[in-house]
Amino acid sequence: MKKLFFAVPLVALLLAGCSSPAPTVDKVAAAKPAASQATKVADRSATLGGTVTYDSGIKVTVKSDGFQPVGQYASGAVDGKAAVFELTVVNGSDKELEAGLMSLPKVTVGAKNTKAETVTDMDAKLGLDILSTILPGETQSVKFGAGIAAADAAAVRVEVTGPNPFTDKDAIFKGAIK
Repeated sequence: MKKLFFAVPLVALLLAGCSSPAPTVDKVAAAKPAASQATKVADRSATLGGTVTYDSGIKVTVKSDGFQPVGQYASGAVDGKAAVFELTVVNGSDKELEAGLMSLPKVTVGAKNTKAETVTDMDAKLGLDILSTILPGETQSVKFGAGIAAADAAAVRVEVTGPNPFTDKDAIFKGAIK
């Protein structure tokens, strides 16, 4: 019975979801040469600090706030510090956005994309907040932390679930923590 309780809303979401193509990207780094429309639509990545804009009008930005000290009881930290990021979602669409899943980005480091631990710390208020329903025209932001060694700070990848996890591709942000 419990499985049915979770399966019914999932099926309803699948049936209600509308298909949308991959997002377009606003880059913070130097502009690349003009690309064909097919290449532009397929690109769903940006540098840290850049913005990925979906066809629905939803914009996702992830920026690095550098390394910050955490409390002694923090979990997932490396050498008493966490790499801190700020995730901002702007709902430029005409529909409500249930953004909870977007609050749980996957952070990896290095050439092999080794998963970084999520940092939870009450003192630094990391890992405690999640995005909620974002109405059209509204913006919400959350900070999150990852346990990353300073030696791995040059090659970081943050993957954020798309606005509609069933039809939108994930937004991917790459860069260095400074």
